[in-house]
Amino acid sequence: MTKELFFKYLQGSCTEDEFEEVLAWMKEEGKSEAGRNLVREIWDELNEVAEPEEKARYSRVLDKIHHQINLEQKSSRVIELPKRKKQPWLALVTKVAAILLLPVLSLLIYTSIRYTDQFAANLPDMEVIAPAGSRVNLELGDGTKVWLNHGSELRYPHRFEADTRRVFLNGEAYFEVAHNSEVPFVVGTKRLDVKATGTAFNVNAYEADERVEATLVEGQVIVYDRRNSNEIRTMSPNECLKFNVQSNSYSVESKDIEKYTSWKDGILIFRNDPMPVVAQKLGRWFNADVELSNELVKELTVTATFTNETLPQVLDLLTELLPMSFHLTPGEREADGSFSKQKVQFGFKKK
Repeated sequence: MTKELFFKYLQGSCTEDEFEEVLAWMKEEGKSEAGRNLVREIWDELNEVAEPEEKARYSRVLDKIHHQINLEQKSSRVIELPKRKKQPWLALVTKVAAILLLPVLSLLIYTSIRYTDQFAANLPDMEVIAPAGSRVNLELGDGTKVWLNHGSELRYPHRFEADTRRVFLNGEAYFEVAHNSEVPFVVGTKRLDVKATGTAFNVNAYEADERVEATLVEGQVIVYDRRNSNEIRTMSPNECLKFNVQSNSYSVESKDIEKYTSWKDGILIFRNDPMPVVAQKLGRWFNADVELSNELVKELTVTATFTNETLPQVLDLLTELLPMSFHLTPGEREADGSFSKQKVQFGFKKK
């Protein structure tokens, strides 16, 4: 088996015959010296392109996997790694690390045996989660590029099948869809489906929010009501559709759409946005609980652009621009070594 084939397997883009070849290699040669060398080479190549923060995350994941393997060796049962909702970034990294690190190949082989008579399309969906306070970008098996905003989740199959490339989003994501006019790309959300064949667009659909937004940068998308498959609107470039889940109504903006997509480049843009919207975005951006103490603060609007500022810097700038004061409570260290969320409280300050 070649490294190129292994990478295709990781991306979910190999054929059925190639999938069987990878599976056979895992069973027969995964523990051989050649197998060890191949895994080491792949791991070294990934380390060369990984950012320092990513390397640290990989190491923490591998420590946890080693712990599971040590437990496994003390019993005759195969231990499956549990899902950890409180550390969602582990979801994607664990899947990759479980393939690349040699001791984990044994766990992967046990898992793969369960699917001997099935192909990748029948495997559980992949899930990528952007941790609170960070962004994640990835490329799907069809070549589609995806940017995930803070606290967002994307589910997609190991390999796209049939006549639709369908993914499901909880949160916010920017898509640059690989063109395929015969196989449309569909982003499913809690209330809307956004359909495209090859285009660039943004979807904001956090489960807790009352509004779903679709912003088209280039190409064309069609927005459908997920409940009845009725078409809501065929969008044109530089339009932002805002759908209210409660009232079942929508509006369309056609100016300043940059503020809906700039987050993927690390820029926060506000254009006459009400403070409740600003507080919500800041809370997700900095992984903080942001409270507005009274109605006077909620009535204020913000026009500003933030690039690479820290939370204290943003708070200082906001309170210079607006009649507000703030109180920042740092996160506290928990027993497990993690930190609780920072807390920000805005109050009204008379000029």
